[in-house]
Amino acid sequence: KWIIVIVLGITQFVMVLDSTVMNVSISTVVKDLDTTVSALQAAITFYTLTMAAFMLTGGKLGDKFGRLKAFKIGAVIYGIGSLITALSPNIGTLFVGWSVIEGLGAVLVIPATAALIASHYKGKDRVIGFTALGAAGGLAVALGPLIGGYLTTYYSWRYVFVAESIIMACVLAYSFTL
Repeated sequence: KWIIVIVLGITQFVMVLDSTVMNVSISTVVKDLDTTVSALQAAITFYTLTMAAFMLTGGKLGDKFGRLKAFKIGAVIYGIGSLITALSPNIGTLFVGWSVIEGLGAVLVIPATAALIASHYKGKDRVIGFTALGAAGGLAVALGPLIGGYLTTYYSWRYVFVAESIIMACVLAYSFTL
């Protein structure tokens, strides 16, 4: 009964984790991509602006084409953006992969996630579902800097984005059973 909440909670976790990881990895990413702090901060800001500018459009597309379809399309777009970000040889590629493609994927996934909880659960179960989504986001805010800091310090910031691609592929595979 709760597998839908678990899958959507994982998705919510990934969406929130994404920006917290980038914020703690700034100096390493700057060095790795031979760029400036200002350029990376612009990419971080543009990711947020992309989501802010198109979130209502993403929700409307979910209404028009179906929430599950929007969720699946968004998961594909987000996963591709994460992979491009992980493989970025320079700030321009990172900007396109993370700030634009991931941002556009998120604007389809985030509203669809909430709508899917609302459509699959009623009453107390719906409240529990929304609470779980909020908890997943809060957990990502708390753990994101720790995960990002650990991976950046001991491995590479790129691993986070590879992991996001893998997680989104798993979420997409499961979404065909909803």
